[in-house]
Order: sequence, then structure tokens, then C-alpha cells
Amino acid sequence: MSSPQSIEPVTLDDVLKPNQLFRHHRAVKFGHDFLQYYSFKKGFLNLNNGSFGALPKVITEACNELTAWQEENTDYYYRIGFIPPLIGVREQLAKLVGASDVDEIVMVANTSTGMGLVLRNFLWKSGDIIIRCGSFDLSSCDMLGTVAQSNHCYVGNTTYGTVYKTIQYIHDTTPGVEISQFELLFPTTRQAVLEGWKEHIDKVKQSAPQGSKIVAVIDSIVANPGASMPWKEMVKISKDAGVWAIVDGAHSVGQEPLNLSTSGADFFVSSAHKWLNAKRGCAFLWFSKKSRDIMLTTIPTSASYVSPGPERPPTNIISQFQYNGTIDYTPYLSVHFALQWREWIGGEAAIQEYCNKLAREGGRRLAETMSTQVMDPDGEFTLAMVNVVLPFSKEFSATYDASVSTALRNKLLSQNMFAVTFYHQQLWWTRVSAQIWNEISDFEVLGKAFVSICSDIVAEHENAHIPPESKAESFYSYLEHPFQGAVAYDPKDGVGAHRPVTATTVVPVGYHTHLASIRP
Repeated sequence: MSSPQSIEPVTLDDVLKPNQLFRHHRAVKFGHDFLQYYSFKKGFLNLNNGSFGALPKVITEACNELTAWQEENTDYYYRIGFIPPLIGVREQLAKLVGASDVDEIVMVANTSTGMGLVLRNFLWKSGDIIIRCGSFDLSSCDMLGTVAQSNHCYVGNTTYGTVYKTIQYIHDTTPGVEISQFELLFPTTRQAVLEGWKEHIDKVKQSAPQGSKIVAVIDSIVANPGASMPWKEMVKISKDAGVWAIVDGAHSVGQEPLNLSTSGADFFVSSAHKWLNAKRGCAFLWFSKKSRDIMLTTIPTSASYVSPGPERPPTNIISQFQYNGTIDYTPYLSVHFALQWREWIGGEAAIQEYCNKLAREGGRRLAETMSTQVMDPDGEFTLAMVNVVLPFSKEFSATYDASVSTALRNKLLSQNMFAVTFYHQQLWWTRVSAQIWNEISDFEVLGKAFVSICSDIVAEHENAHIPPESKAESFYSYLEHPFQGAVAYDPKDGVGAHRPVTATTVVPVGYHTHLASIRP
């Protein structure tokens, strides 16, 4: 006979043993001493928290316990067990980010998923306009930056790649939906951004067909360059003009204080696995109650979906997000322990103060080491990520070359270190994340590595004899067709050639199958 099983709801603190680290120890000071709390390979210099975050050992242990709990009785877990803890996590996040109600918060796997869900839930029709951010050749576009048929109109984007492409997909599949692109180039000033944004919104509004909806996608912190935007002011400008405001806040939670109930935004999505120390992949989607009616369905559509009409409960979308197919809820539940961890090590304000100060000082030290410059010397766009020019000549950087991106990535990884590199305004840059395990000396080590790496790349590039026709003609053409073209130009048609995804030297390639330049 089987043993009796309690089917009463439980909290996460009921499920897991109290962590002795939190109970009986004090955290060490921020800096290299903090490396003991992480599982990094010995000697790994991690200056890229921004892409994927990093999981403290204590949260890894808690997640292992959650997995064991899930496997003890999967029917109990999926039918009863996970639900109260998931609601509890949503309540904790609602408090942290200043939501006015727990039913303004739902969980998603990552920010790309959340942004895609919002954009796909709008009922688009001919004449509607979506505004995204990037840079373009003004000679190929109209005065509003409306996308032309030519593939050569745009040469880059600051709207994140997956979101940028989701907007393109909607344009491609819904006849008459237009894209308007706001030019955003760095270096700049916050005042210039806001003045330009208002001018752009006003022009789009004036030219929009009567009865059309305009939806603006706004970054709270741009991924590449890593730049903190005046997003609340951009939201206000948008809302004052009657424009929907969707905020891609992937990098915000854990990096800046949030009070979403007073932000004025319609939707806000942020990744908890980046700067909040939750397990990958974990993010939340916030929507105001006024905007909730836009959200008709999850993807995939949940069995709890109710068609629009008087029979549909106002919170039906919350029920759908609770369960729309079997997933592992462990990453979502890990937020509970991530918040405990952050409180134990000093709290949100102390963490953000350390990281933001280190990013500014570290950026200056990195620029000095490489004899280059910081993108944002006054720090008005800098939180915990800083952007610094790489030590290539202007002539070398004048034209985008995908092989340089791959070589930068692989040479860094081969030296057991990493920071993001990207191409913007005809320069190669690095975006460096400052975290609580980093110190100023890390920026010096990275700078010296970049000096050597960039010198090697220039020499290899000169010796590779790359045919001009094998190069991507612009960053945008590479972004549009990343899988097009041959792997290598050589007499053997690429047989025996270095593979771009593993080579640490420049190889004669056109397009790469790895989007290294637009990674998060």
C-alpha cells in the first residue's frame, strides 16, 4: 500500500531546507572575494554578466532541490504544488518593481518571448505603424524613416535583434502595417534623444491614417551599445501623443530601480536571469490593467483560453500564463531565492551603487589601457555596462566585416575571458558589464588582452587576402541574411578551411552562421 501524500498547498520555504549560509554567515565585501560564491572556471574573467547573468552557488543548490521536489511526485507538482509558489514569486516581483497588483505580472522564459507575445497580441490592420530604433541611410528612406523596399535602407539597429525581426515579421505578414524607424546613434545626449524622439513621434502621428494605431518599442537600456535610456520620458512623449508604449526592459531589473505603476508604459518586459541572479531562462511581463485587454492569448494558447466577450474573466490571461503546456517552473521559482541572496549580500541599492561606480571607473581605465575612448564620458547613459572603442585604426574599422566579430569573440574565449564586442558608427566597440565579483584591475587585464588581440586580427586580416566580394557590404546586409553565402573562398570550396564558429584567426568568409555581433 502506498504511503499517504499531503496535497495541501506549500510555500517554497516549506519545501526547502533553510540555507545555512544566509543564517550563520555574513557576505564578504564586493570584489574578487565574491568569486567564491560562483561556479566560474578557475581564472575565468567574466565581464559579460549582461548577456546571460550568473547563478550563485546557493541558488544552484536551491534549484537542484526544487528539481528533486518536482520529481518526487510529478502529478502533485504540476496539478497543485507549483501554483502557490509561482503566485508568491509574482507577488515578490510585483513589490520589487512597483506594480500595483500581482495580476499585472506574469512569467515568461526571456524578454524576447515576452516582447514577441505582446507584439503578436495586437490585432494589426492596414495603416497601423510600429516604431523601432536604429540607424539608416537617409537617402534611401522617406522623412519618417519608413522602411523602403530596398534592402540597403538600414545599416544597423539598436532595437534588440529578435524584437527587430518580430516587427519585421508583422510587417511582412500583415498587409499595410508600416515600420517607422527612429534614428538612434551614439555618442549622443539624453536631451538630443528626447528632442529627436518627440519630433519623430509628432511626424508619425501627423502622417498616420485616421483610426490607425501606432505602437512604439522603447528600450529602457539598449543592449548594444549598453546604454541606459531616458525611457520614462520617452514613454510620456509617446502616451501624450496617443501612441502605445512597449518597453524592452531586458537589462533593467536588478540594474536600476523600477516603479512600473507610475511609469506610464503599457507593457514592460525584463529578464530576471540577467541582473537579478535568477536561473535562466526567467523573465517577467508587466502590463497595466488598462492594457491587459490587448493580451488575448499566450503562445501556445492555453486550454484555459476564453474567447473575447462578456463571458471572459478580466484575469483570463493570468490563468493562461499559469499553465499553457509542460515546462520546468524551477527558473521562475528561483526568483524567491535570488531575492533572498541579494538581500543577504547588501540589498538592491548597495549592489547597484557598486556596479554603476565600477562601470564608470572601469570604462575610463579600459580606455586608458587601450589608448581609446569611452562612448559616454559623462556617464549619463551608463549604469552597470560601459562601452569603449577597440584599438583598431579608423581605416580598418571603416567597413563592417563579420570575420572580425567572430575572431574577437573566439580570441577572448580562448584566453578564458569575455566581454561583448559590436560594431556601431563605423567603429568596433566592447560592452563591458561590471558585477559584484569584478574589480578595477579586471578592466586593465581585458584592455591589455584587447590590444594584443586587435593587433593580431589586423595582421591576420592583411595576410588572409579576403576578396572584396566575400565581405558583407554592411552590418545591415549581414543582419538581414546571416546564413547566406559560402563558408570560405578557397580552391577547395571550403574543405579543410577553419570553421568560423571555432577559429581564433580571421578566415576569408562572407556571412557567418553565428550572430556574434548582435548577441544580447
